[in-house]
Amino acid sequence: MGKKKRAKSKVFTYLVLIVCAAIWILPLVIALTKSFTINGFGNYAYVLSYKKISYFKVVFNSLFIGVTTAVVVTAITALAAFAFSKMKFPGSKIIYGMILACLAVPVAAVTSPLFATIKNLKLLDTHFGVILPLIAFNAPMMLLMIKNYFDTIPDELIESARIDGATTFCIWRKFMVPLSVPMIANVLVLTFIYSWNDYLVPLLVMRSEDNYTVTLAAQYFMSSTYQSPVDVARIYAVMILLALPSILVYLVSQKFLVSGITAGAVKG
Repeated sequence: MGKKKRAKSKVFTYLVLIVCAAIWILPLVIALTKSFTINGFGNYAYVLSYKKISYFKVVFNSLFIGVTTAVVVTAITALAAFAFSKMKFPGSKIIYGMILACLAVPVAAVTSPLFATIKNLKLLDTHFGVILPLIAFNAPMMLLMIKNYFDTIPDELIESARIDGATTFCIWRKFMVPLSVPMIANVLVLTFIYSWNDYLVPLLVMRSEDNYTVTLAAQYFMSSTYQSPVDVARIYAVMILLALPSILVYLVSQKFLVSGITAGAVKG
């Protein structure tokens, strides 16, 4: 009876996973199919050779913003997580709680002060005008993830390293970071994907088409065509081409995402 129950449970689990996978994959399959309905690969050639908005420039903008944001957020949160997890200092719980409280504030609620700040800093229509807000918006969640993982590392390891004469930074660099590679890689990839897919911050900051990100480019193509059958096919081609880099990043880093998600449970 026990084996039958486990078999039924496994079959049910697989069915649920297949349905979920189909829900996520079906739109991509439809978009890919529609992009070839008229002119075939000519739709992709049209997008790649479009002069007003360069596909390669758009991808470069998003890559630069995404990679820079991911690296900075990962470095900052890994250092901060070590301080909040393994170091005792006055007000640490209050400061940590205030940072986590930022998770309850939607980005749309701070668009006016954000725009004013970016304008006063003279960062409108620049990459760093997008990068700085993305760092601020992504840091609290990533700090929570890394800090929770650091909490699973025994304090005895830190104490033994201190007895051996290791400095605080040395402990972080030689012990905490190597032991937390799955979670740090997870944070790096997730921050990149979130930055790549962000639409609101680039919409607030960017003005010239040379600085458009993939999300702004997608909106541009959708709003600047007459929606004829040929235009619709080209729009689908745009969506596929703009999504392709992030899909490749996900496929390459999939094992880090899975190991990072399960790492805390295994460590605990």
